[in-house]
Order: sequence, then C-alpha cells, then structure tokens
Amino acid sequence: MGRTRNTRGQGELLRDDLLDATEALLAELENERAVTIRAIVERVGVTPPSLYLHFPDKAALIRAVVERRFAALAAATQRVAGPLEAAGDPAAALRAGCRAYLDWARDNPGSYAVLFEIQRDTELERPDGTTGSVAFDQLARRIATCQEAGMATSDAEAFELAAVVWAGLHGIATLTVLRRRFPWPSIERMLDRLLTGVVGLPPQTQDHPDG
Repeated sequence: MGRTRNTRGQGELLRDDLLDATEALLAELENERAVTIRAIVERVGVTPPSLYLHFPDKAALIRAVVERRFAALAAATQRVAGPLEAAGDPAAALRAGCRAYLDWARDNPGSYAVLFEIQRDTELERPDGTTGSVAFDQLARRIATCQEAGMATSDAEAFELAAVVWAGLHGIATLTVLRRRFPWPSIERMLDRLLTGVVGLPPQTQDHPDG
C-alpha cells in the first residue's frame, strides 16, 4: 500500500519519516552497509524518487540521522549543564553534562546505538578537521573552562581529555547495561573517579575505598 500523502507540510513530514525509518533500520541491522535505499523507502511507503527529493544519496541521509541525534544528545546535556555554567560553576556543569550523557544513553538506547555502537562508515568530520559533533565540542569546551578556572589540574589539551572522558562515559553507558550482574560501583562514584582521574577535578565524594 502506498503512503498516504499529507496535504500540509508533506515534504517536511516525509523527510522526518525517512530519517526515522533509516535510524530504525540502522539500529536493527547494526551495520550501515546493510541498510539500503530500497529498505528505507519500503518502510516509509514511498518510491526512491521521493527520497531523492530530500537527500542526494544514502550517505547524506545517514549523515542527517547522525547529526539529528548528536543534536538531541547535545541539547539534553546543555539543558542540565547550561544553568550551572551561567551560575559560574564549570566543575558542576561538567559533571552534570556527563551525567546527562549517561541518562540520555539509558533513555534512548536505539539512538545511542546508532551513534556509538553500530558499524557505521559515515562520519561527521568537517573540512577544518573538527569532529562535527556538537555534543563532543560541548564536552571539550566544558573541560577547557574548568582548566581556565583552575578547577582541573590536568594541563593536557582539552580535546584529548574530552576523548578519554567520552571513552569512559561510553564504557559506563554500555557495560552497566550489558553486564547487569557485575557489582558495579554507583554511577555517581564511577563518574567521580573518571573526572578526577582524567581531568583532575577535585573529588565530589571524599570516602573513596581503595578497591
């Protein structure tokens, strides 16, 4: 059965439907190469020419999916970190943004998988060499702000520190879900260990055990 046409805002709605279908297929198939234009348009109920009105090729469509979800992640972290930044507490903002990352990963497992867990060839590198990820750029900026304020003892480049923190956050986000029976420390304690050990923030809890 063909797709019912929308009389109002049909083009924008179709674009969203194409993005949603592509994201769902990526999460299901776990490999960008397994997602085909045919599968996308069949799921939406349109023909390939309708897709090409919005995206020149599959890579552009997948890039739009990734950009949309990175923007959603960045918005989620900014909602909680932004007020703390405005209040002049960069360390609290960094902690809150990292915790928001973990919460978003938990609450949006399909979107998180598309960003970080599937086999994906399409990346967001920009011509200037930046990552193209607003969420990562936010993390690096928050770390740099902590350094500038004297709240972080590490003098490594903020980009490098952000890469290590991101790797740690991803490990927490994925392993605590995949290995639920392991006796993990609390999320708060692991996050505190990560930011004090990598960035050099003062510990938020003072009673860390040695084990």
